[in-house]
Amino acid sequence: MTLQTVQIFRLAFGVWTAIAVSYGMAWQLYFMTPLFATIFLTLPVWIGWKMASQILIRLFFSLLLGLLISELLLDFPAICLLCYGLLFFYIYYNDTPSAPPFSTMFMTLGVTIVPIMGLSGAGLPQFIAASLWINMAAGLVFAWIFHNLFPNTLAQKSDQAVPAKRPPPPSLPPREERIRLALASSIVAFAAVAIFFSLNLVAYAFAMIQICFMVGAANSKASIQVMKANAISCCIGGAAIILAFNLLVAVPGYLFLLSLTLVIALFFSRQIFSGGQHAAMFTSGFITFLVLLGTSTMVDKDASSNFYLRIFLILFAGIFAVAGLVLVEYLLRSPKREGSPST
Repeated sequence: MTLQTVQIFRLAFGVWTAIAVSYGMAWQLYFMTPLFATIFLTLPVWIGWKMASQILIRLFFSLLLGLLISELLLDFPAICLLCYGLLFFYIYYNDTPSAPPFSTMFMTLGVTIVPIMGLSGAGLPQFIAASLWINMAAGLVFAWIFHNLFPNTLAQKSDQAVPAKRPPPPSLPPREERIRLALASSIVAFAAVAIFFSLNLVAYAFAMIQICFMVGAANSKASIQVMKANAISCCIGGAAIILAFNLLVAVPGYLFLLSLTLVIALFFSRQIFSGGQHAAMFTSGFITFLVLLGTSTMVDKDASSNFYLRIFLILFAGIFAVAGLVLVEYLLRSPKREGSPST
């Protein structure tokens, strides 16, 4: 068995088991568990429970901040937006190689999704916060189980069996550059939150969250690449869910759902660990498929319309993030040009 085969089986059967258990028991926002499991099963090695605990603590802390904002600050827009500006700067500035993986993404998710849900009604922010944390913990458990059931050591006897190692962390940019990048990201994310909150765009909160994720790179070229990759990934995952949705309509049933998702999980896992240049797109495409699968099975919706709406929101988020970063970076650099001697 090659290392690639081990990784394919680990991801496919791990996510499939998470689907079988979570969809079978149907707890709060159950479709999030396979999403979190996918994120950590795509890593080459198990991160360890020490780092997993740090991620859970950071998510808990960000969800708590989101609840405080929802309960105390939504009625005071000026103070609320000021807090968001400070929070975004803290999150983006501390996005360093030494931080636990995906911690910036999860912290951003916690401080944005919970308060905007508070605009929909009382009790919903607490429901969202508790559900996110529980599903994150469940996803980590599934990842831990299948990293141990399919360890990389199973492939040590093959020619390709080279134990996976964590790459050395890249060096940090100078402090002044980190401040500038974090400031640019914070301004654009702040503008997105201000618009979505003031217009009460709860139904389109996905776009706001995508903007906050994309501007983490604080680089307009990087955000353009992220937008392109996300759009292609959404097409891949959307095509898969449209096919799956129509098959599930024709043959509704839990056992058929499990059979279908196993085949799709094996397909995506093979593409993800193929080593090709589009592997990352298939990772995002698989996550897109899982999101749309959950939202399509929870309520009676048309998967294709959900897919097209998601495409539009991703494109909008990308354009907003790129345009915002270009404008902010121009404004941040312009004083230097004005102060430079003329030639």
